[in-house]
Amino acid sequence: MEITKKTLKESFKLEETNNLISNLETIYSKIPSGQCNGCAKCCMESVHAFYIEFLNIYDYVIKHNLLDHVMEKIEDHYFNELVEVKPCPFLKEDKTCLIYQVRPLVCRLFGHATKEVHEANYENILEQNKAADNYFFENYGVHLKEEVVLHKIEYCEQFYCEKPINENRKNEMIDDMFMIDTQFLMEDILSDDMLNMSITNWFIYTKYTEEEASEKRISHLTNGK
Repeated sequence: MEITKKTLKESFKLEETNNLISNLETIYSKIPSGQCNGCAKCCMESVHAFYIEFLNIYDYVIKHNLLDHVMEKIEDHYFNELVEVKPCPFLKEDKTCLIYQVRPLVCRLFGHATKEVHEANYENILEQNKAADNYFFENYGVHLKEEVVLHKIEYCEQFYCEKPINENRKNEMIDDMFMIDTQFLMEDILSDDMLNMSITNWFIYTKYTEEEASEKRISHLTNGK
């Protein structure tokens, strides 16, 4: 798995031909406005991003001459997040977002879910973390730290949203995003196993192959046991 210069060139050509960023912004525009207190407690992980969102963020980073700065923080996050809980690599020291204008859907939807849905999502994440812990112990003889396995972004009681989004509407938005990404699959620009990745993964694979990134990540984990 790798995102080469050729991959990016073909991706941006397809995006431009089919106005895919415009379609992305249309989906974003359907999210009701909300207001938070800026505590940034929700910005303590690298979130999932669709490929079209990665392209949008990558383009923004390039145009603002931020790539070197961003990659340094992304590499630190990617290679060390199994060792310790790391904040989002796009979170600035003043608790604002470096890419706020182009932040992904997950960030835009945070706070719109009910507490019950939020807690249910956490239970799913917790099970995934426990499974990851078992995998690394069985294959590398090292457990993830408890703070990593149990890491939780708490439900935000302070967030105000104009109009809550029900799960059906949220799922419709996610389906619309998948439909955009499917266009890259149909053109053989992406493969099925390249979907559903975090922002850090997308950026990492522009510099490292999957094998190189995985080996370096495991090295950081096992050296820190």
